[in-house]
Amino acid sequence: MSCVAAQAAIHWTQFRGRPSHNTVVSGELRVRWRAVTDGRISASPSFRHGVVYIGTNAGTLYALGASDGHVFWKHHVANALMSAPLLYRGLVIVGEGNADTPNPSGGKPVHVGTGESAMIAFDERSGAIRWRTALRGSGMPTPAIVCGVLVHHDGAGRITGMDPMSGRMLYERDVHSVASMSAAVPLDKTSFVTSGVLHNAVLRVDGRNGAVVWRSDPFPNDASGIGDCPLASDGERVFGEYVVPESGNNAPIGQSVREHAFALDARSGALLWDVALESGPLPINNQAGIPVVKDGVLYVGGAAAPWANALDAKSGRVIWKTQIYGPVKGAFVIKDGIAYFGDLSGALWALDAGTGAKLGDESFPTAFNVGSPIIVGDTLVIGSFTGSVYALPLDSIRGK
Repeated sequence: MSCVAAQAAIHWTQFRGRPSHNTVVSGELRVRWRAVTDGRISASPSFRHGVVYIGTNAGTLYALGASDGHVFWKHHVANALMSAPLLYRGLVIVGEGNADTPNPSGGKPVHVGTGESAMIAFDERSGAIRWRTALRGSGMPTPAIVCGVLVHHDGAGRITGMDPMSGRMLYERDVHSVASMSAAVPLDKTSFVTSGVLHNAVLRVDGRNGAVVWRSDPFPNDASGIGDCPLASDGERVFGEYVVPESGNNAPIGQSVREHAFALDARSGALLWDVALESGPLPINNQAGIPVVKDGVLYVGGAAAPWANALDAKSGRVIWKTQIYGPVKGAFVIKDGIAYFGDLSGALWALDAGTGAKLGDESFPTAFNVGSPIIVGDTLVIGSFTGSVYALPLDSIRGK
């Protein structure tokens, strides 16, 4: 099958559905519900045909009705399901694996994942497992389908390519850079970008054979969080975030770090800009925010400090910054000039995307962690730190 034909046959084949990470699905849905799951949620939801798919850190994949939160099916596996589900030809494909980092060296993981680590394909209608392929490292990072190949960067620093219909391994490459909660993000019909630590790097990879097209490592040696950051792209640039200690090397948890946002040239990997943002205490997990790009503007929060930022995507110039209640590890989602997101204090926010002015917020008895919201019609859907999945009308977050 040609790459063009393969892409035409799919629906939701990468983290948040598109390289920009701005996940807005058209429709008229306007509902409010809460579904309780069996564990914390670090995964971002995916959506198709009226169904929301989301995994939990307890290892259960849920298929929920978008109109009322009804559980159509659920399937439990041995380890955490923290990658965003892919939806491909009747399959729901997720990565299985946890965030444990055995044998740390120099403060950075040499391997992420203990226990079961695998790519698993579930039947979209029934939830039955159709295939399972073991991985050497954690399957937390979200895979993608590029030119008909299921590509993944795991917690052992390996790039793998599989047949998405059978799980058969097509290739495996050691890139000596360890992924944690990053993602394979397609740049075109044949290649994708990913990021990792141990050797801090962003890589562009040919999805057909796993060959590294370019490798970019302009980051400080003591930077962290690069392997936690699902990169975003507008086609010309690749965007990400990391943190660096404000004093000394290899900052311990709780020490002050400064957040940075950066942009690389998508063709060459050359650094275009690197901008220092706010400072705050280093968190234990998910040490970088998730960038979103729309209409020439990069939107990003951060794992350490309670601020929301908008930057010019071309130059890195800060357009606005707004102080909020808690750090923002998840991605923004922008619709009709309004940026929506959740923070670690338990607030869901609506800010004017052009100015950063607060339009409204709604508080909940749970943190909103790295699991990021999507918009379906006029409804925001998001998973939470305590395991509830919320669906909310956008105007309720705006306070109207």
